[in-house]
Amino acid sequence: MRARFGVALLAAGLLLAGCGGSDEPKTMSKAQFVVEGDVVCAKLSDRFARAGATDPQTPQQTAEAANVLADLYDELRRGLQDIRLPDDRAERSGAVAYVAAIRRTDTTLEALRGSAQRFVAAADVGEPRELTQAGNAVRTALDEFRAAQANADRRAIDYGFDYCGNLD
Repeated sequence: MRARFGVALLAAGLLLAGCGGSDEPKTMSKAQFVVEGDVVCAKLSDRFARAGATDPQTPQQTAEAANVLADLYDELRRGLQDIRLPDDRAERSGAVAYVAAIRRTDTTLEALRGSAQRFVAAADVGEPRELTQAGNAVRTALDEFRAAQANADRRAIDYGFDYCGNLD
């Protein structure tokens, strides 16, 4: 009888301990971080696919595509930053490296946005030399972004993500 009472008391204590608390886990593992990160990436994957399927033909379309891409990466970065990092130091370092790699795309995307706006302005003026220089600046900025994106993708795949790392 005492054993049953003790088990019932322990069960009641465990139930009460779970009430009124946070839904956030007390500890975060690499596996949990990967699952939560992949949820963020999965929610954005269709939008990334649509953005990647565009083929801008005009300076204005190029600027619009650059803005969409920058906004998507900003949303990805914010979503990943909202996830608690793994508690284990070794597991945390890979997560931190991936989030930092996503953050490093910010400067390349800002350069892409700026060069795309310059491309639009050059097209409006109609000066061939400026248009050529601005177009080359867009290509350079896009190449720099792609390199940063490839680095982030590689880190995501190495860490164990399924959706993250495949957002082309």
